[in-house]
Amino acid sequence: MFIQGKIGEEEMLIATEYRTRWGFHWSLYQPIAEFCRKNGVPIAALNAPKELTGKISKGGFAKLNDADKKLLGPVDYHVKAHRDHWYESLAKMHGAKTVTEDQKERSYQVMTTWDEYMGASAAAFQMSRQVRRMVVLAGSGHIDLGFGVPQRAVQRTGGKAATVHLAPGGDASKLFAAPSADYVVIIR
Repeated sequence: MFIQGKIGEEEMLIATEYRTRWGFHWSLYQPIAEFCRKNGVPIAALNAPKELTGKISKGGFAKLNDADKKLLGPVDYHVKAHRDHWYESLAKMHGAKTVTEDQKERSYQVMTTWDEYMGASAAAFQMSRQVRRMVVLAGSGHIDLGFGVPQRAVQRTGGKAATVHLAPGGDASKLFAAPSADYVVIIR
């Protein structure tokens, strides 16, 4: 409704619960949303519900009830490259100094749930709208090396994905020696 001009920005922010569900200030996304509104470009939120990722963070996927598991849909926690890359580091990245195996697993399950859910949401949006191309804005951890959201969306659509990693003030020699994305843009 926002894109069609039927509701204003503030009404959209309230209706989508943006301020309570999103971790970033609206001013970061407002110019993109405004561009989409002015040009009739559809937008969709892809993220997994915080209530579900919160439950996984506390008790793991196995402790979800059947209704929650059905809402999430299938989640593949066994993509080797993804697990190898993230398993040891996630809990520490989010502030834990000492990390148990259970904490590592739950942190990995939350990340994977986000990736799987966003990939499924992107694929569903693309197929329902019958669009050939789309842009997904996601954190670098969800797209780097292609095995997060991109791989999971492509598995559902049979299409292709290209990833772009924005690196504010990045070290070109390090970034290009082992690129984490198909394209790396260094912002100075």
